[in-house]
Amino acid sequence: MSGKAIVVGLTALPSGGKDYTADILVKKYHFYKVSPGEVIREKIRDMGIKSFDRKAQQDLQDKLRKKYGKYYVMELCYQKIRKSGKKRIVIPGIRFPFDISFYKKKYDGRFINIYIDAPVKIRYRRAVKRQREDAPKSYAQFLKEDERERMMFKLEKTKDLSDIRINNSVDNSNDLKKDIEVVMSYLLSNTASSISR
Repeated sequence: MSGKAIVVGLTALPSGGKDYTADILVKKYHFYKVSPGEVIREKIRDMGIKSFDRKAQQDLQDKLRKKYGKYYVMELCYQKIRKSGKKRIVIPGIRFPFDISFYKKKYDGRFINIYIDAPVKIRYRRAVKRQREDAPKSYAQFLKEDERERMMFKLEKTKDLSDIRINNSVDNSNDLKKDIEVVMSYLLSNTASSISR
């Protein structure tokens, strides 16, 4: 990649596997992880809110974008990337279609977005198991938040705009790891121009 940065975005519905995939890229391929979700959670903690759910995170993102512009969260992530000086970046949490266009413009030919697919019941089971502070209280709540996320972030269009799609429908992660190996082998061995749209 001629010493230039390469950036991988990851999109998935809640508990679809974007953070898990990002961690594989960090550990095996030495990527630097910049999480929009963690940026938002930091903002919430800075506001003194100690207990919050996914809706609170979504609402804050919406307010920040309305106040500072639709690229605000991605700009915060971009600043972290620039400060890091790293050449391999993974961003787990590309949501809006314009998040993709933002990074396509910043990293012409050196940004790809991967959409990770997983069935809703499997994602719910994972969400409960990991016991994060914003974990759903019930399956009904999970479904409601799931639909809200689809609509709010226009995820179907984001999915359509993604360069690569991989499946994460089983809890045995071997298949996912194999898919990631194929993607990384292609990505890291090709020129920047060959991965651009």
